[in-house]
Amino acid sequence: MAKIKNGILLLIILVLALCLRIAGINWDQGQFLHPDERFLNMTIQELSLPSSFTEYLDQAQSPLNPRNFARDFFVYGNFPVSLSRVVSTILEKDGLEEITIVGRALSAIADLLIIPLIFLTILLLEKHSRDQQFAIHPHTKFWASLIYALMVLPIQQSHFFTTDTFLNLFIFTSFYFSLRYFFEKKFINVIVAGIAWGLALSSKITAAFILPLNLILISLNYFKHLKTAINLKKIRKSILLIAATAAIFILSAYLSTRLAAPYMFENPSFWKITPSTEFVNDLKELSTYSDSESWFPPGVQWLNRSAFFGIKNLIIFGLGLVITIFAIVGTYFLIKKISSLFKQKKWSKVSVVFALSLLWLGAFLTYYALQVVQTLRYYLIIYPFIAIISGMGLSHFLRKRKKQALWSSLALVALSVWPLMFISIYFKPHSRVQASEWIYQNIPTQSIILFEYWDDPLPRPLAKYPQQYELVQLPVFDHDSEEKWTEINANLAQADYYILSSNRAWGSIIRTPEKYPQMSHFYQELMANQTDYQLVTEFSSYPSLEYLGINITFNDSWAEEAFTVYDHPQVLIFKKR
Repeated sequence: MAKIKNGILLLIILVLALCLRIAGINWDQGQFLHPDERFLNMTIQELSLPSSFTEYLDQAQSPLNPRNFARDFFVYGNFPVSLSRVVSTILEKDGLEEITIVGRALSAIADLLIIPLIFLTILLLEKHSRDQQFAIHPHTKFWASLIYALMVLPIQQSHFFTTDTFLNLFIFTSFYFSLRYFFEKKFINVIVAGIAWGLALSSKITAAFILPLNLILISLNYFKHLKTAINLKKIRKSILLIAATAAIFILSAYLSTRLAAPYMFENPSFWKITPSTEFVNDLKELSTYSDSESWFPPGVQWLNRSAFFGIKNLIIFGLGLVITIFAIVGTYFLIKKISSLFKQKKWSKVSVVFALSLLWLGAFLTYYALQVVQTLRYYLIIYPFIAIISGMGLSHFLRKRKKQALWSSLALVALSVWPLMFISIYFKPHSRVQASEWIYQNIPTQSIILFEYWDDPLPRPLAKYPQQYELVQLPVFDHDSEEKWTEINANLAQADYYILSSNRAWGSIIRTPEKYPQMSHFYQELMANQTDYQLVTEFSSYPSLEYLGINITFNDSWAEEAFTVYDHPQVLIFKKR
């Protein structure tokens, strides 16, 4: 009976999570407004299925290799792209909009599958914490699963077809099976963990982050034997077992990567492990874009940021304050419990797992605090771990309350507020589509409209309106040279409207006057209504509870750029006086 009840509760959480992840799946109304997603789906549309397994593995001949279709710069893993192409072909979906929806559905499913893995992870820890010093409350697995279901960043990333949700799924799958091997010592778990890590690597190269934690988990049992070994023969045996286990993991991962992403390698032969020269060079080039001296447009937003900028966005936008509070409570509880057991010399396997996970999380957060680029999606792989810690914190908090039903209800309401606010952006037309409607209805035909480099021009093409404007691009991210400003001033003089379809340029440049002295000054004057252009209207889509009849709206325009510019950017329309 208990198993049925548990299954029903988990099913309810999964249904809720699925609804949150597919609500408004066509959130941009077919306008392809996420640039990475747009690039990937345009690539997928060009690809086709190979005629044989041999052709599939052949980098130079495979019709599934993006580089065979003039994609000279490709830093993504191949597996999500190939998967979407296969599913789209099976479903006979070949149009760009159809492929986009297929990809988003796959992304949502990938993220959804993390929830039962969180449940199983805590169930495993709960099972092995019985009769030990580290008891886990039976409700923890439900709270942790629910918390992940309600986390805003996973909800948002599920609405995009990028590689991040697949990376997250396979990283956590790899961790789960490494954990199972630590507790159960069955080699099949090492093999599955390796396969999962290979799929993570086939999705995105940053799968490397979880490797140290996985290798430690699958080796820990032998470290214990190494510690108690009393002669050289036993020491050698323990070292050989550690090496053999790690080798099985790496070999499984290699074979998995070879099959899922063969184009990451230079040669189709399984015996030649050299990575693709083009892929390596692309990664090297990508790393230069993150340099503080780079003039690459997306890199400007990271200049003059504090070391805590990424963590601040993680807390306020990615998790929300309520989940953060429970994560802090959970962290405090775990550290206190681990410290107590350490002092008593009563280590258990469960306490070791939590200690290692906390150390890994701390190292991960420290690493990104020291990086120039601290974008929210880079933190996605730690969200399942934070969900578990938050579930521990919430369970610990409720355990000490007398009226648990009341406090549980209050906790549920508190946890739901931020995701319910955020999901509202998918229940209304995209702000750029709203702005485009207004432009077609209010701006005279043949008007000259200015838009900015590295941003989507408006109006967007809408079926019921003909293209009727002259669009002129401003090179706002160029060096502040005389040539740049001669061109900008000439365009400003002849244009009728100036439309900022997001804060991509002005939100970054205005903060970096040392890099863009004239451009930042121009934006300050533009926003202060001190130029020849006057703000006539704006369109925004802030997270809100108004759709539920509650007059609460949260202006999140100050969040990291990528959190708003894809699915709910602020659009500003200026008219020449």
